[in-house]
Amino acid sequence: MSRPLVEFIHAPDMPWDNTPLSPARADVAHKLLSLDGDTGASSLLVKYPAGWQRTAPESLAAEEEIFVLDGTLTLDGEDFGPGDYTCLPKGYPRQSAVSADGAVALTFFSAKPVALKNASSNDDHAHVPRQSLYGDGWDADYAGVNSPEIAGSGSRKKLLRTDPVTGDQTWLMGVIPSYREKRVESHPVVQECYMVWGEMSGNTGLLVTGSYFWRPPEILHGPYGSKTGAIILSRTEGGSLTVDYYDLDEPFRHDPPHRVMVGEEVAVYAQPKRPTPRY
Repeated sequence: MSRPLVEFIHAPDMPWDNTPLSPARADVAHKLLSLDGDTGASSLLVKYPAGWQRTAPESLAAEEEIFVLDGTLTLDGEDFGPGDYTCLPKGYPRQSAVSADGAVALTFFSAKPVALKNASSNDDHAHVPRQSLYGDGWDADYAGVNSPEIAGSGSRKKLLRTDPVTGDQTWLMGVIPSYREKRVESHPVVQECYMVWGEMSGNTGLLVTGSYFWRPPEILHGPYGSKTGAIILSRTEGGSLTVDYYDLDEPFRHDPPHRVMVGEEVAVYAQPKRPTPRY
């Protein structure tokens, strides 16, 4: 795996890039959040212009996870609006895709999104039908997403996907206002997060709506907390989430120093942020 640590950047500060992602996605703009240089796997925001469409069947040589942030994306006749999620396996035979008025979607590709000539769905990696941020399914059962401190805080999670082969997971986490952790932690798997709404304070600074990080395994982080509460989309690679805790002298602060760890090419998008004023 050759995806570097990104901890953390602010997607709203990034300009839209009109460089074609691939011949299959030459007509969308994007903001590249992180990229695996070996596999072509990527995490990005995709902006579909009004009138965008694919009226012929299409399959991609990559698994595609989609979480709509704005607008509407219609896949095989089903509307996906803000807060809606789906996972399309590699080779999934999509019959049509349309965005009549445009849309922006947080998107995760497992490889470069090139079109397959012969569609053949990968049955080992199941299609996840539409799930909504605003629907049922929130719970406090963190047995499958092992995060004991959050589980005991009153926060809730909504598991969106567990890959039946790799164990990789995608879930939404709803953190309550005034939540705070007491310990530093790490994970033996990749952890990736996008702040859908709200703010979180941690050892690298203040994450706000639109902040993003990609964290390789075994990176110490935390403790974390939130004054306002937050909604976070989280993913793992390398299996399901487990947590190793450390009793280190790293007290939680609501006003942590800004000490991000990012490459020079994205440092301009990693400047300190403050929450949006209320008046």
